[in-house]
Amino acid sequence: MDITMVDCLNSNMVRQFMCATQLAAINFKNILKEVNFILMILSHPMLQKYPLKTLYISRFLKAIISQMENSGDELCDELYLKYVQLIQNESNEGPFYKHYILDNNISNKLTESVITIQESTSIVSQGTTGLCTWQAGIALSCWCLKNQDILKGKFILELGCGTGLSGISACINCSPSEYWFTDCHSAVLNTLQHNIQINATHHKFNCKFDVVKLSWNDIEDLKMFEEKKPDLVLAADVIFDDTMFEPLCSSLRYFTTNNTTEIILFCTLRNSETYIKFLATLKKYDLQFTQSVLPENYSIVLQQDCPIYIINVKQNAVMSK
Repeated sequence: MDITMVDCLNSNMVRQFMCATQLAAINFKNILKEVNFILMILSHPMLQKYPLKTLYISRFLKAIISQMENSGDELCDELYLKYVQLIQNESNEGPFYKHYILDNNISNKLTESVITIQESTSIVSQGTTGLCTWQAGIALSCWCLKNQDILKGKFILELGCGTGLSGISACINCSPSEYWFTDCHSAVLNTLQHNIQINATHHKFNCKFDVVKLSWNDIEDLKMFEEKKPDLVLAADVIFDDTMFEPLCSSLRYFTTNNTTEIILFCTLRNSETYIKFLATLKKYDLQFTQSVLPENYSIVLQQDCPIYIINVKQNAVMSK
């Protein structure tokens, strides 16, 4: 039976492979039916132009080969030759990319079914953590697709947008009226612009959008919103540095003064003390909020090693002292 690209992209393993999911989180059992899918993806021109990290691919193929050997399955020559080729020519020179399939709206064209993101291979690069996509950012991207009615027709501002996965997905799929990507690091914004250009080649952005340099520490930056505040402020994984809690909460308070802006934050609980300190800072700035935990198994492309909290600062959120 001929394999179509739709068949391939419906494979959970392919979806995890495309976004370089940690191998420990991938189920390599019953691998035989997945091998042809993986080989089909590896030979696709898009992965030649925007490659995954070479070391990741070689380790992924090694895991497949080991599983097949342990199960007594006959090794595919093409698979083994591809693995040997990779380890002989392994290079750590980037740039490298990840490809996210966030929903089931897929076509028989790979380029129309994925969001492609250039990412750093280091957690901290060029003095910022914003050059790689974090788990709460992936969670926010998936949440937007499941809650398109909340985003439709809204002026949306994203704080600490990083590589742009959430915003690019929202612009393509959720039809806001306007979307502003903001960050304070020039290197992050340059990478973001590159990612927007890649995806605009294959997708239609269904709204106006802008890329804006915005510092939470600079009140002057916030004055650009004096005449028009956003309807919705989104942010993901922005509370890892407790030295930024005060300026972040000050900015959030600014956006709630018109009693119409809703704020939704996605926060991975890596350190309970840090999280509790952030909640205390919200209260210090008279910001009322609700919080909930993202359901488990929210998406096949999302690793939920730690709980991911959704903090919602609702309308009329400024409390009187």
